[in-house]
Amino acid sequence: MSGRAKKTAAPKKKTNGYKMPAPIPVGEVINDPISKKKWRIGPSIGVGGFGEIYSACEHDGSPKKASNYPYVVKIEPHENGPLFVEKHFYIRNANKDDIAKFMKGRKLSSFGMPSYYGNGSHEYRGEKYRYLVLERYGKDVWSLFKDCGRSFTPSTVFQLGLQMLDVLEYIHSKGYVHADIKGANILMGLKKGTENQAYLVDFGLATRVTDKEFKPDPKCAHNGTIEYTSRDAHLGVATKRGDLEILGYNMLQWLVGELPWEKNLKQPKTVQSMKEAFMNNIRKEITRQFNNVPEALINFFEYINSLKPKDNIDYTKCRQMFENYLKSEGVTKSKKMDFTANKKRKAKKTEDSSEHVDTDDNTEQVLKKNMKQNGEVKVVRRGRKVKQVTEEDGENKEPADTGIKHTARAKKRNSIEPSVVVKLRRTRMAPKAKTQASVDKNKRSPRQVSFDSPISEVIGEKNLKRKSDSMNSSGDIFDDSFVIEEKKVRPRRKLLSDEEVVVKRVVRKKVTTVSHKTRSWRDSPAVVNGRSPPK
Repeated sequence: MSGRAKKTAAPKKKTNGYKMPAPIPVGEVINDPISKKKWRIGPSIGVGGFGEIYSACEHDGSPKKASNYPYVVKIEPHENGPLFVEKHFYIRNANKDDIAKFMKGRKLSSFGMPSYYGNGSHEYRGEKYRYLVLERYGKDVWSLFKDCGRSFTPSTVFQLGLQMLDVLEYIHSKGYVHADIKGANILMGLKKGTENQAYLVDFGLATRVTDKEFKPDPKCAHNGTIEYTSRDAHLGVATKRGDLEILGYNMLQWLVGELPWEKNLKQPKTVQSMKEAFMNNIRKEITRQFNNVPEALINFFEYINSLKPKDNIDYTKCRQMFENYLKSEGVTKSKKMDFTANKKRKAKKTEDSSEHVDTDDNTEQVLKKNMKQNGEVKVVRRGRKVKQVTEEDGENKEPADTGIKHTARAKKRNSIEPSVVVKLRRTRMAPKAKTQASVDKNKRSPRQVSFDSPISEVIGEKNLKRKSDSMNSSGDIFDDSFVIEEKKVRPRRKLLSDEEVVVKRVVRKKVTTVSHKTRSWRDSPAVVNGRSPPK
């Protein structure tokens, strides 16, 4: 029987329903008939929710290092949708002449709108893919945020806010909203001279704004990243004011480290109601929950609340709020952003509020649950190079009278999870009487009757009245072959009391054998093994 060619495995589907592309090998050449260019695939950069992102270069070049791949190629199966939306957004709105005109009108030396270089379709191993070629950028703001201990300096936050306002003004002027602004979709420049410029990417949820009446759409409800989704987007409508609201949530998180609804992200309706309550009295909520939030950000939120769904946005007014704050701090908007970790800033945040640990989502909930159950709980975070703990930090300082001895094994503990030291109250327990049978339980002969056997019964101090009944409880079976023996013993286990315990146990009587009048082998004349039986 002739063999058949092995069929290529179909791409797997993710939980969101999008099919993931098969891995594209390094060196694969993509032909772009529109721009009449050929692109060579490089090493993979990452995997998104819809497809994979590869580094790329022009086919004519022959890079030897990963840094020599100046482009990225986003690839997804043809039946997916996000890249289709993003591709058409770039075709309509990423025209280089339009971007240059906008920069000239705003007197911008750099601008955070990504550059677009090509798109098309590519077939690999019988599967058809859609691709998009963009400029390559550096690290994303979310990764930088985590590296800095989940806290940026206020000047860096407002610098990022200013740059994002420029991009939002541009795409809003084109009749689109981004609808998914977040740190993971903001990348820092990679080329020389653009390291201090942030670029807003990933327009897979970009939506065209219509002039229709504002009407909730349940089919599109809660679109976007639930952590930052605007109140309008929770109702299923993407608006310009919603983009500003999403940006405001990001800036607040960059400042304080955590948003109030981050523990309820699996419940969109709960998050929606929490955002409604938060925004209805924004000044009171921010001052109650957070410390040292600049007035400029509170004013920005209050301006968002004053807007109606279809109102035009005063971008100049918003920029002035941010620029005035930077001037008050003696910082220019072109100053290099600070993405270095600040230990003092992190310690202050920990002292003011519960620190958000970027690990399992249940860690903080477990700690708070223990605080409620056990009363006073102190979180101890251990580090390798901690030599001295000040009274201000207080993270590794243990209670003076805990009464808990730390073993050598505990000192060597090296884990990302926090230790919890709990104050406990010692309770003196009443001693329990131990019987000899329980002490010698493992030393008894296998033939000895178990102390817990149903065929016998131990008669204790409280059951003396039933002594006669208990002694005869098994007489029909053993014909009085068991008796009750009393013996004073001292328990082998060390108890709080030295009193002797009277133990009553069942022991077996010596039973004498009785000869029965039966026919004996002596009466038989049989011969055994060729020999007569003895006389």
